[in-house]
Amino acid sequence: MSLMQKYFDNEFIGQQKSKLLELRREVMNKIHASDKEDIAVPPEEMIEEGDIAQTFLNQELSFELRERELRRLREIDAALAKIEDGTYGICEETEEPIGKKRLEKMPWTRLSIQAAEQEEREGRQYIGTQKVG
Repeated sequence: MSLMQKYFDNEFIGQQKSKLLELRREVMNKIHASDKEDIAVPPEEMIEEGDIAQTFLNQELSFELRERELRRLREIDAALAKIEDGTYGICEETEEPIGKKRLEKMPWTRLSIQAAEQEEREGRQYIGTQKVG
């Protein structure tokens, strides 16, 4: 029996998996839509220097938003992998179960609230699957 099965019933895990898959679809759709809209710069928009600067600022913002969505996608994929390997819902720092309410609100979370607060106090954070700081 995995730790996940010890702390969470199959119905809860099934609901979380469905939620994660739906979030994944939403993120993928958002990334796909922004790929088509934001990268291309029609020549008619580049008339004056101010227009050019604004266009580049808009593109930079779009790239930052896309990077944020890609990070979220990596977190969602990691959570789905944890469901498959039986470690979903277990804090990566304390190896204790993460509260159900926290998982319902943030189904991709890797840390219990206590561990997340400790990470924040220490100025560390997870980026993708790597702990930094």
